[in-house]
Amino acid sequence: MLIAHNQDPIAAKTRKALAILGYLSRISDLSASREAVADLLWSGAVRQKGMQSLRQALKQLKTAEEQAGLDVVISTAGHIQLDQAELRTDLQHLLKILDAGDSAGFDEARALWRGEFMVGYDDIDPQFTEWLQIERERIRSEVVDATLKHLDVSVIDSGAEHVEAAANFLLHMDPAFEPAHRALIRFYLRQGQRERAEQQFKTCERELKELDEVPEEETRELLTELSVSEKQIASDETETPQNPGFWRRPSTEFLGIDPQTSDNVVHFPHISIISGQLNQTTTNDGMYLKEEIVGGLSAYRAFDLYHGEYFGDAEGPQPILIQGDQAGSYLLRFQHNERNGKVSVQFEDRAEGRIVFSEIVDLKEWDSIQTAASHTIGRIHTYVTKKLRNPQNSSAFARWCQAEALLVNFDPISDRKALQILSELERRHSTFSMSYSGKALVNIKQLLHYRVEDRTNRLSWEEILGLCEHAVMLDPWQPINQRAHGWALIQSNMPDQARRAFLQAIRLNSVDPINLISAAEGLAFAGEVDMAREKAELAMNLFTTVPRVFYEYYSLVFFASEDFETAAKIIERASYKSVVGLTTRVAALVCAGKEAEALELMSRQSDSLSAVVDKAGLGTGDPEEWARRINFFQEPKTRAAYDRGVDLVKRYFFGDRASLG
Repeated sequence: MLIAHNQDPIAAKTRKALAILGYLSRISDLSASREAVADLLWSGAVRQKGMQSLRQALKQLKTAEEQAGLDVVISTAGHIQLDQAELRTDLQHLLKILDAGDSAGFDEARALWRGEFMVGYDDIDPQFTEWLQIERERIRSEVVDATLKHLDVSVIDSGAEHVEAAANFLLHMDPAFEPAHRALIRFYLRQGQRERAEQQFKTCERELKELDEVPEEETRELLTELSVSEKQIASDETETPQNPGFWRRPSTEFLGIDPQTSDNVVHFPHISIISGQLNQTTTNDGMYLKEEIVGGLSAYRAFDLYHGEYFGDAEGPQPILIQGDQAGSYLLRFQHNERNGKVSVQFEDRAEGRIVFSEIVDLKEWDSIQTAASHTIGRIHTYVTKKLRNPQNSSAFARWCQAEALLVNFDPISDRKALQILSELERRHSTFSMSYSGKALVNIKQLLHYRVEDRTNRLSWEEILGLCEHAVMLDPWQPINQRAHGWALIQSNMPDQARRAFLQAIRLNSVDPINLISAAEGLAFAGEVDMAREKAELAMNLFTTVPRVFYEYYSLVFFASEDFETAAKIIERASYKSVVGLTTRVAALVCAGKEAEALELMSRQSDSLSAVVDKAGLGTGDPEEWARRINFFQEPKTRAAYDRGVDLVKRYFFGDRASLG
């Protein structure tokens, strides 16, 4: 909760000082006697001592108000109250925008709802804790009721555009809130999007399973319905991008998918999470580390996470060998050492019956809790995906991991193998969203980097954009879907929409350095330069070892910010397997006033660079079309700067070299 919405928040030295604001803001007349406040916050002290502590807290509040430029607290000899005319809180603003009930408002509400009311104040006094628990339930009911009024059955069936945003806001508050899942399932069915409805039901099942519950019969019965709109789409024979059913039945025929033979069940690796002595007495840092690691693993949307209490007693299950699970089964243990404040993190492969790693995390050795958590998350993700990339593993998610490993290569053979795997996934699991975004990324790469004859099963830009839209429709919370959509939008000259897609990818997973650096590059192309720099630098700090290709992405971010000297230095560490890397280095040197050095570079490495250019098919295609496509920058000034490098590469390899000096 913030006092003074959209202004600097009040920040006092002690939590009890701020607790006074929180308490008064929830009383009907915003006023309470000094005795009542002292008894609530200093219940264990004698009245005189409590009143003295209250006076000190009020002095802190007054100082904090002056620093924030506010005058909210009115203190008299017997009472304390808040000035209603001056009071502005996030909660007030939240309820106001929920009452309005439009899509943009619900999106803003998601940003405002950062957790329960007054998180971190539970332990300041037993009496206050008791009041706070009741108040949290009251606030949650207020917010839920204000949102549910926009999810009436008649509103859902009308197809109102705010329905999806409203339901997603409730799921942001509580991922297992079944009425919100039910609203989305009904909404998707009424829109003729049965695949999305089925996927939402699976999400509902997964979230409830973590609470040891199952969907209600009312939710299950929804999927037996077939709405009028869905029947209309199923009978529509017009296969055009404008047709709302284009990426339902016609698209699956186009992609060689038989929905009748697809079981649509994709199993992810299971990770059971056990916490030993991470409780109310544990230091905040230890708790935050665990939350960051678990939240980061969840952000990948590549693991099924379970609380340990569902698998064993308070100390967690004993080490055990689990066989027959191709996706993998793992145990993640946290143990806090009360003597030294360090946290033990142990990761066990239950399919092999062995401990993969066991590390003692001393947060004093890390720049931040987020950085320490990212290190552990990266170790877990790398180990699990490396196992799944074994070609002998034929499970659906393992096949995706095998295709994903091929996506980073820049050669037609890898692309053909990746497309073969992705097509297989489409046939077996038509609602697995990443198979569509993966195929889109391969085709984007082929259109930009390869000669025409090497472009296997080449799709048009319109078809690529359609694939990305389909992936996002199936799973808008998967970062790679948002990134692929962003790249397709960039090439479709829609930078504003691309910017939103890349920002959403970052919001969905801010601990994966690959996601961050790729989305940062996209933001740089879309003109969001400051954010691109911030996220790119964060990504490079999170990498344990930086793959060379990402120096190319990093260099492009600096190019967008017109720091050409730095861009030229960074790109030197990248490989030259792609024509983008070559062109970026030349453009950075030219814009840094080093055209002679750029020419000398191309002359000195002419043979190897000619192979890069030849691989891109510039000699067999249209160099002018290549020049238009290779420049992703949307901001006119940056685009013009990059074109200087594009023009030099084009003239050097396909013009009159003698004229270049």
